[in-house]
Amino acid sequence: MSFKAYLTSKSFWISVLLAIAITVMLLLITIFGLRIYTNHGEAYAVPDFSGMLLEQVTDKVVEDELLFEVIDSLYIESAAPGSVIDQVPAAGAMVKHGRTIFLTICASKPEQVAMPKLTDISYRQAMNLMMSFGLNVGNVDYVPSEFPNLVLEQRLHGKTVKQGTLVNKGANIDLTVGQSRFGEATEVPDLLGVRLDQANELTAVSFLNLGAIIYDDSFETDEDSAAARVWQQRPAPARGAKIEQGASIDIWLTVDEEKLQLDEEEEF
Repeated sequence: MSFKAYLTSKSFWISVLLAIAITVMLLLITIFGLRIYTNHGEAYAVPDFSGMLLEQVTDKVVEDELLFEVIDSLYIESAAPGSVIDQVPAAGAMVKHGRTIFLTICASKPEQVAMPKLTDISYRQAMNLMMSFGLNVGNVDYVPSEFPNLVLEQRLHGKTVKQGTLVNKGANIDLTVGQSRFGEATEVPDLLGVRLDQANELTAVSFLNLGAIIYDDSFETDEDSAAARVWQQRPAPARGAKIEQGASIDIWLTVDEEKLQLDEEEEF
């Protein structure tokens, strides 16, 4: 039989159809096999590991057929050492069995840094240096000096702290700064709508201190404290208003968006 005749023969087309059928069948078997292997369409809610110790997490992930990995640790005073303070994916997210949950736990003690030398440099230089070390400006006292705006002393918990001393990261360092004469005034900064850490920076830059920090009744969780913003301050910001350097500004914090919106409307 010639090749041309074979191409038009019944046996050739039977072979072609058989090959197509086998190919389609293999594709279907592969697709359904992958679906079964990967549990296609099956998802489960991630449990909330917040506050759990690693032993409890281990029991829970085994029960739910999950995996976990600790990727970081942070010190939070209000949390139990070794407990979970953050997780990715978040609680309630839909995942498949075998998914790895990445956890951040509370460190047993705060990270420490060597105290830098803040004296004999300008106040602004000291602020920048503290920021690079992860330290915060505490209270700033002004004393008469022939070197205005020069840092004369650095203190922690009321005591002079020397360069190189290990201190907790995030500690508030009190400073004594020179002032050419008493009565020097600075403009009242506008703190409305900013977070507490930003308010602290703005007052420090203006050679002022934060006084009373008052929280309203809108706070329910620790996360609220981090998201809180200033909705009222005393003395209030006003164009051209000035107060003496070293004075304090009292602030009121809230997470109530209505209060913050009302405050913004009053500015206009």
